[in-house]
Parts: sequence; structure tokens; C-alpha cells
Amino acid sequence: MNLPIDWETLWLGGFCAVGALGGLPVRGADYDAHAPLDDLLTPPPDAALRTDVTLEAAEQAWSERLGGAMVVLVRDSYRARRLLHQAAGIQPGEWVGVPANASHDLAESVKHHKALPRFLDFDAQLRLAKSSARFTWTQVLRGLWQPQNATWLDCADTLPIPGAADRSAVTLYGLHLADDRPGALLAFRDEALHAEVKALRQAADCPDAARALAQCERLPELARRQSANLAEVRRGLCEAAGLTTHEPNNLALATAVAVQAPLECDPATFYAYVEQENTPVRWLPQIQPLHYAALRADGAPDHRKTAQNLARWFYVPVGPDYTFEEVKHGVLGIVKAAEYLGVRWRSNPAHAAEYAALMDRTYGAGHDAYRPLFALDGAFAAGD
Repeated sequence: MNLPIDWETLWLGGFCAVGALGGLPVRGADYDAHAPLDDLLTPPPDAALRTDVTLEAAEQAWSERLGGAMVVLVRDSYRARRLLHQAAGIQPGEWVGVPANASHDLAESVKHHKALPRFLDFDAQLRLAKSSARFTWTQVLRGLWQPQNATWLDCADTLPIPGAADRSAVTLYGLHLADDRPGALLAFRDEALHAEVKALRQAADCPDAARALAQCERLPELARRQSANLAEVRRGLCEAAGLTTHEPNNLALATAVAVQAPLECDPATFYAYVEQENTPVRWLPQIQPLHYAALRADGAPDHRKTAQNLARWFYVPVGPDYTFEEVKHGVLGIVKAAEYLGVRWRSNPAHAAEYAALMDRTYGAGHDAYRPLFALDGAFAAGD
């Protein structure tokens, strides 16, 4: 990254709304950008692997990487969950709490244990409702936000953060080693549960120790560069777009920044405008929608509201090798959509009022530049 960016004043003066309908995008559709972290979780296939690595040595290295945590390495996330369910003594027919948008893999691991997934609603900040179940899985998509009061935390779709210590009773991470045996890591605070899972693990449950160690060794530098770019993209979205973002998870390495469309803006319209800028963005319901069983009578009690809460969040991918220009591209598409749709600086109404007044002075009455559609000093600025 070059000199610090003054995001707040980087793009002022209004954007032509016509530009969203066939005008020049932020970047061309064939723009050759560096890969986001989503595409880099698996170590390079040509990585040099040691031939003398034991599973015990790989587990010791991962324990040290996670601040002395008790760890068990398993061949994949599904098998790791099954071993944990068995070790915890979950009974057939027992309810296990899971998010309303639980991944298929998580829900199936509960069902195949002959337990019953209890689908839980989540609020506008994606915080899971309290559960009466003895055990509850909290699943944080791609490390996008910090979980609250999780019994068990599922971060199988990303990697740990080095040194992460303030974790749940059990935290599951993916190792992303290879397609046939991707590997998973269970980190424990409960010594007895750790010992029981380790005793239940069989030889067929183990990952490739050499690849697990190689992933452990590459993690610190990968996490350092990714964390720096995540912080810069998030700062840009907060200061230039003025929209709500999530603080990144401090246990699992986020692969993107999550940004929320305000209530004044239809999320489908917001997504369409961002996407037309060729900004690398995804809609959270695209990545992990509500589970079909959560929509049933015995599913999540308020699943319609939960679906609406999920639909307001957008996923801006970030990569550890992103350049200054690529960071700006990730931010600018969101800024332009927020400007067109009158929700830029929704989190800072005073600044929005100043900017709207600047547009009036610059372009005169009847302009097609920024017109905020949310309350300024108790009154709606437009569309009233």
C-alpha cells in the first residue's frame, strides 16, 4: 500500500446516475486482478513438502500457532463435526442449535448423527438468537464478523488467525489442503472433550501431516498481508461510502469485508448497481442462503425476517496481494451505488447533509447528483 488514502474526500462531486446503465464501469469485465483470499486458501501445488512430518509434529506446530490451544487435526470438516458430536455424547433425537442459514455440510453432520438441527433466527447484525439446546453451532461465514456467546464455532470455510486465543469451547477451522482430504482443525478449551475426540479419531480420520504443517508455516505471512488489506478496504467503505460494516472476526481470517445496505435502499437494487460497476461483490444469500428446512413449520420461527436480515449484507472480497488500485476498485463500486441510490454516508447524516448542500451549490436546483433518501435532522431530504 502507498501513502494513506483520504477516503472521505477521494470521490466528491457526484456521480452521473446514467453511468450505472451502460456507462463506463469502475473497471472492465476482463480486468486482470490479483486473486482474492478465497482462491488462495489452499497452498500452492508446487509447495515443497517435508517427508518426515508426523501428525504429532503437525499438531504441535498448530497448537503453538494458536497460542498453546489444544488441537486435533482431522481429514475434513464433516468428519471433525461427527467426532465432536460423538465425543460430546449428543443423543439420537436431541436438538442441536444451528443458524437458519447453516451450511448443508453442518446440517447433515447433525442429521447423520441422528440428532435434530434446531434452526435459529439471527438479527440485523447477524447475531444468532439464544438457544435452549445443550449444544449450539455458530457459523460465521468466511470470518466476516465476530461471533457472540457461541458454544461451538464453525469457521470451516476459512483459516485460523495466528495467536487467536479467546475462542469458544470448541472452534472448527478448515485447513484447505487438497480436494480429496482438505483437512480440518478442532481447537478446544475443554481438556476432557479434547482428549475424547483424540481417542475417537482413527487412522482414516487423519489429514496429510506434511501439508498440514506447510499450511501452518505459510499462515502468519498470509494473515499479515490479508489483515492489512481488510483493514484498508473496511476503512474505505466506512469513510467514503459511510455504510455499516462488520468488524472482522478475531478468531478466523476473514476473506472479505461485509457491508450493509441501509433500510432506505432495496437490497436487490443496491446489488444490481454495485455489480454493474464490475466490482467483485457477492450477496450473502448467494453464498449461504437459508437452509430449506429452516422454512418449515418446525424451522426457524421468524425465518422471513431472518432472510431479510441476511439480504442486507454484501460481501466485498479481499486478497493478500491486492494493489492500491485493486483496493480502490473494491471500495468505489460500493460508493457509486450508495451515491446513486441516495444512501451514501447513511451512518453519518451530518456529513451527508453537508455533501448534499455542496451538490446543490455546485450543480443548482434540479440536479441529478447526490440526493440523500434518509432523515437529515429529523426530516427526509428527498422523496418526502
